[in-house]
Amino acid sequence: MNSPRALVYFGAALALAGAAPMGQSAAQPETVGTAVNVVIHASFEQTSDADQCVGAGALAAVRRGSSVILLEGSVSPDAPKVAVGQFFRSRLNDGICQVLYITSAPVMGSFNVQFVGPDGGLSSVFGPNPAEPVTDQPGIQQVVHIDVGFAPQP
Repeated sequence: MNSPRALVYFGAALALAGAAPMGQSAAQPETVGTAVNVVIHASFEQTSDADQCVGAGALAAVRRGSSVILLEGSVSPDAPKVAVGQFFRSRLNDGICQVLYITSAPVMGSFNVQFVGPDGGLSSVFGPNPAEPVTDQPGIQQVVHIDVGFAPQP
């Protein structure tokens, strides 16, 4: 190992080892396919396009082209952001607007959720919302349910 050539090879091997990506567990927590299921009872508008419904009023950010931000589930208003998801679809079901976002997020017991409209407008933060494991949807391993608005009056 005293030859210059051996030192160069040894140095190159060390440099390559340092440049190799660290195992995911050492760098960041494991992320899994995550669905964010939003149910809007009253603050929505029906649309005639394929989406069928969008958020209204304080929930105007909930629509095609919007994003969802998942934050650590806590009562702190400054909870760290852990994932950003994209709008997947919305539909009317029994007079209730259901919106689905898809992302990859760490496995956690709960999340705070905030919506970002296509124009960059932010909604309020909702949560903490419990996360539940999913076993029957390929690629999705947890779901976060957000129930917003007011229940319809009988």
